[in-house]
Amino acid sequence: MVSNRDIEKLFDQWNPNKIKAGDRVRVRMSGYSYIGRVVGLDLDIKNKKVYANLRLVDNTKRNPSRVDAADCYHAMQTMYPGHH
Repeated sequence: MVSNRDIEKLFDQWNPNKIKAGDRVRVRMSGYSYIGRVVGLDLDIKNKKVYANLRLVDNTKRNPSRVDAADCYHAMQTMYPGHH
C-alpha cells in the first residue's frame, strides 16, 4: 500500500513542470503542439508517469486528450479569442 506522502512525492517526481488541474497548457510532442486546459491528473505507478486529462481548445483536430504531464508546459496566451 502506498501512503499519501509517497503519492505526493511521485507526483512531484513525475510531473516536472508542476502542472495542476485548471492550468492552461501547451502540449509539445513529436514536432507539433496544441493548447488545452487540464481537467484532471492521473498517477500511473506501473509506468511511472503522471497523465494529464485535457479539454482541448480545438476539437476539430485529432489531438490526444490524455497525455504525459511531462509533455505539458504552462501556456502564457489566452485560450479563447476575446477572453483574458
